[in-house]
Order: sequence, then C-alpha cells, then structure tokens
Amino acid sequence: MNTNNAVRIAGLLSMIGGIGLITWWFLMPIFLPISDAVANFKNLVLNTNWIPVNIIGLISMLLLTLGFPGFYLKNSERFCKLGFTGLIIASIGLILYTSIQYYETIIWPAAAQTNPELVQVKGALVSGDSTVVAGLLVSGVFLSIGYILFGIFALQTKTFSKIPVWLLIVGTPLFGVGVAFIIRTVGILMFGIGTIWLANNIRKNQNITAHNKK
Repeated sequence: MNTNNAVRIAGLLSMIGGIGLITWWFLMPIFLPISDAVANFKNLVLNTNWIPVNIIGLISMLLLTLGFPGFYLKNSERFCKLGFTGLIIASIGLILYTSIQYYETIIWPAAAQTNPELVQVKGALVSGDSTVVAGLLVSGVFLSIGYILFGIFALQTKTFSKIPVWLLIVGTPLFGVGVAFIIRTVGILMFGIGTIWLANNIRKNQNITAHNKK
C-alpha cells in the first residue's frame, strides 16, 4: 500500500470516527435518562440502552485513534520534532480515551449488576477513587497537549486550512478536560467538525497546502 492510499484510508477512518463521536454524544440524552444521572447514576449505567449507545462512542474513538497518523502522513516530508512529539502524545491520549470508553461501556454495567454503589457519581469506579479520577484527567491532558502540538505543527507547515486546525486546538481541551455538559458539548462539536473537515480533505487527497497559499 502506497502512502497516498494509506492517507485516504486514514482520512476515511477519521471522518467516520468524527461523525460517530458527535452522533454518540447527542444520542445519549435521547436514549438515556441523563437528567437523573447525578442522583441515580447507577440507573443510567444499568439502562438497556447504555451499551448500544456507548458502543458507538467506543468504535468512534477506535477509528479516530487508527486514523490520526494520516494527518501527519499527508505532510511526512516536513516531519519535525514538534510533529513527532504531537503525534506520540496525541496518540497516547486517543488510546487512553478509547480505553476509558471501553471501561465505561463494558465494565461499568458489569460492576453495577454486582454492586450498584460502585457506579454512583461518588462510587469507586466513577469519581470516588483518586486513581480513577487521575486516569481520566491524564487521558484528557495527553489528548489536549497532543492536539495542540499537532495544531501548531499544522499551522507552521501550512498543511491544512486554518479554520479546522483552530477548531481542534480550541475544541480538544474543552472535550478532553471539560467537566460541565455544555462545555464538553461545545468541545466535542469543535473537535468532531475539525476532524471531519481535515479528514475529508485528506480522504480526497487534495493539495491541502493550497488553502493557505491564497
């Protein structure tokens, strides 16, 4: 497989992942009792729609993880230490986030059936254990730093048009470390749209650099 084909495939994976991530986020309040989540979080996790809805988020994160290197392959001839650092850190963040999505999608319901108190808001598997909280925070920090470095690399090398790059630079921290629902919603929208935008360009194998030369 040559580089161009690899870039197109990576772009397709990222685009599907971005669409899936936004879809997953907005399906949750439709099919799950989000409004009662703080008081009865265990009911949210034990809802029959929990796994089907969150599987979409899990698959989307996996596709985003697999597709992300394609953004670098598009401009591999100008790869530098900053680009390599961003690639590694962002990839670690994506892998951690995918792992967390698996943990929440599969492990939480299994634990809730054994001991519902484990998955209350202050339960050990949600926010009642400092190790769990630290893991969630670290994944978001890695994701945010990695995408910010990627954004700087992309702007410096003029690989992509500026608007989607800035959507990722601003949106990823809001998505990665945002706690409030509205903040994460804005972050996921910006992150998803920025990803879809860039992924669609590399999927078509366009001469993306031209956008910044006008």
